[in-house]
Amino acid sequence: MEKVILVEPEIPENTGFIARLAANFEAELRIIQPEFNLSEARKTTNKYQDKLRNAEIYETVEKAVENLDYVVGTKPGKGVGLKKFQPRENMSLMIGRESHGLSNKELEHCDTKIHIETGKHSSLNQSHAAAVLMHSFYTKQKKQVKVDKLDAINEETGEVTRKLLKRAAPTEKEMKAVTAEIKSR
Repeated sequence: MEKVILVEPEIPENTGFIARLAANFEAELRIIQPEFNLSEARKTTNKYQDKLRNAEIYETVEKAVENLDYVVGTKPGKGVGLKKFQPRENMSLMIGRESHGLSNKELEHCDTKIHIETGKHSSLNQSHAAAVLMHSFYTKQKKQVKVDKLDAINEETGEVTRKLLKRAAPTEKEMKAVTAEIKSR
């Protein structure tokens, strides 16, 4: 995951926890119009205060996402369930405010929408949701084929197939099956 984008965070502690998560999962942090002084979030960042200090601050969602490749927005009950979602290379995660998440207008700036499948209640604490999502993306991406392994496909079939497979983010097992299929023709 490339970036974590927090839209108008309201609770300093959650922002601190998310900065800590961003450090653990090697993502940069972007924050859109925080409703507090970021120094208030430092107490929950632990030893990762530099992640909070280096966070990029934006005035609008449009500005925060304008140079990003693929943005995933979160909303309870909207889009693809996390279990079925396959993370992609150069992906960024946008998380909404604690009180009411992302607006429909903000979701329009996302390439896809996902939700965490839950039981009776559809909403999670912002930092807890971030932890679930970031861990899921990290573990799923570890299983994906690295881009350099797609170079062999490029030689066999061309750049279009390589780009398609890169977007599809196949696992090693799936890539072996595709490679075998191509070589058999």
